[in-house]
Amino acid sequence: MPLPAMTVFRMFLLLASFPGMRKHAVRLVKAARDWWSGKKIAVIGPTASGKDSFLARLQNREIPAIHANSPMGEKVRSFSVKLALSHRQVVDITCKGVINIGGETDYRDAPSGWLAACKDADVVFYMMTIADLTKKHFLKGRRIRQDLDWLLTAMPHIKPEALLHILINKIDEEIESQTDYAALARGLAEELRALDRTVRKVLHPYEARYSGTTLISMKNKRIYTLAINDVLRSVYSAFHETAKRKKAA
Repeated sequence: MPLPAMTVFRMFLLLASFPGMRKHAVRLVKAARDWWSGKKIAVIGPTASGKDSFLARLQNREIPAIHANSPMGEKVRSFSVKLALSHRQVVDITCKGVINIGGETDYRDAPSGWLAACKDADVVFYMMTIADLTKKHFLKGRRIRQDLDWLLTAMPHIKPEALLHILINKIDEEIESQTDYAALARGLAEELRALDRTVRKVLHPYEARYSGTTLISMKNKRIYTLAINDVLRSVYSAFHETAKRKKAA
């Protein structure tokens, strides 16, 4: 009998070591909760990567059954997020000014497209899928790499302190299609390290604003909850580390 996806995902986390999971072990204390409160986030990424589903999850709504493109963007004035974390902690976050935008390249490059969404954001979430990772769409000339090149050109035009975090959606589909989970973990860890190197290289000299990459599933709620906890830690940890570097400079 196949193992439940959540059990496999926990096994994967123990087997794999990759950016976003391996070094962001900072506990979410009051300072982190205060930092996240009221933050503006932007959600960008290719069509059908899971942007609408991510916004639905954050608002505790059911994820859309059918993908609907959002060429003009979807603005959400504000919503509250209550997440249960480890050590019996609960974090309350008020996200404001969320903008979801279409994923096609013409929407990305339009004046009212991705840059308008990212310009006032404190955290930019870039969404891709596990297929984008395994098929190496982050290599030069392919869609994810083109988006990374776009992010480099956008960095001077968004908030100087804004952070970028990459979400890789649909990990549940990869887990469910495999039986050798150790091999899966090793393979994905290698791909994630390659993606991490590419992101840092492409974003130079803004690579310090990249807070890492997190595997996630919008479809599987338990995997989503576990992964989003790591996202909160990763982003706050990156903010904390960047602040320390600036103070020491």
